[in-house]
Amino acid sequence: MEKFFNEINKYVISILLFLGGFGFFAKYLSGDAVESQPVAMLCASLAMIAVGVVAMPVVLEKLNQQVYKALLAVGVISAAALAYSVFYSVDEEIEFQATQKAVNATTIQRLKDIRSAQESHLAVYGTFAETFDSLLRFVQAPVVPVEFNMGSFHDTLPESQSREEGYVIKRADIALIAEEEDMTEEGLLDLIMEDMSPYKVRDTLFTSFYNENFTPEAREAQRLPQVSLDSLPFNPYTGERFVMKTGAVEVGRVWQPTILVQDPTPFGRAKVKKDTLRFGSLAEAHRDGNWRN
Repeated sequence: MEKFFNEINKYVISILLFLGGFGFFAKYLSGDAVESQPVAMLCASLAMIAVGVVAMPVVLEKLNQQVYKALLAVGVISAAALAYSVFYSVDEEIEFQATQKAVNATTIQRLKDIRSAQESHLAVYGTFAETFDSLLRFVQAPVVPVEFNMGSFHDTLPESQSREEGYVIKRADIALIAEEEDMTEEGLLDLIMEDMSPYKVRDTLFTSFYNENFTPEAREAQRLPQVSLDSLPFNPYTGERFVMKTGAVEVGRVWQPTILVQDPTPFGRAKVKKDTLRFGSLAEAHRDGNWRN
């Protein structure tokens, strides 16, 4: 029995190399058309199997010194080649990750801009725009309500009394009242702003979503990249149009509008599974994105 175990111990290294080599080889073969394994894995598995064969005592006993040195040289060269391949793969992966991060950040910002415009459309009309053409028309139309308030109320002249006495006015009334007071419109606005006039402006004006959010000044104030309406429906990297779908789901016996916008061709390596960037859902009434903020 002791002799048997001694013989087995001679093959331990070969057995471990065989197990590792065939394990990596099986992992390589498990790749499919959607997610493939790197070629370096195939090379490593074959190298481990080959070394396992050479390390077997029955093989070593048959090798002369010249063949042994030749195999040793081949092993050293192969090890150096695999080491370079691993180093290159790591360096390439770091560069790829940096590129992917930059591309995804630009795509995510484009999706966020589309989502903001659609949320404004929902607030105004109660529905989402079904096409990008209708969304772009909405973005440029002066239909977004904006509260315009100027001047504050005080205890000496509270809001209720101000309304009764006609001091709460609309923005369009400024010019007429300024003319009656024999002053310029700008002068009356300055007095109201500084609370030096009994008049207070309480009005709802209408502007466009573009003027509120997409102008160069608005984007600069928000520290966001500039927006081009012509390119809004398209992926900034591939130039392909985003896929946009709308629908409705019943939530608590109330029908809620839904929307799904996604990138048709996500950035990534060929034959590697990747999740497309998107926001919203047709099955649930939410507008969350599948990215990490």
